[in-house]
Amino acid sequence: MNKILAIGSRINHPEHGKGVVTNVDSRMYWVTFIDSGLETVPIDDEFEVIEASEDDLDTVSFYEVEKSLRGILKKWSDVTEIVPIADKYKGGTIIL
Repeated sequence: MNKILAIGSRINHPEHGKGVVTNVDSRMYWVTFIDSGLETVPIDDEFEVIEASEDDLDTVSFYEVEKSLRGILKKWSDVTEIVPIADKYKGGTIIL
């Protein structure tokens, strides 16, 4: 099993060839390969590390943080979503 790599690390993948890690999340590397362009590679996949970057690594992407925050706010906030009324009810009368 490979050590978690930081953005900027260079790898040699058996299927895709040589590439550079351009993004990392908790499950995948986004790697830009010379021959096949941008591909996602599972973190536990087998490949040769040519050069490991020494940068600090944050394994949680901004998208994942934003998604979690939206879920928390939607669940616990008293602000509700505005849902437009259907066209067939516009101009109608409600009798209570």
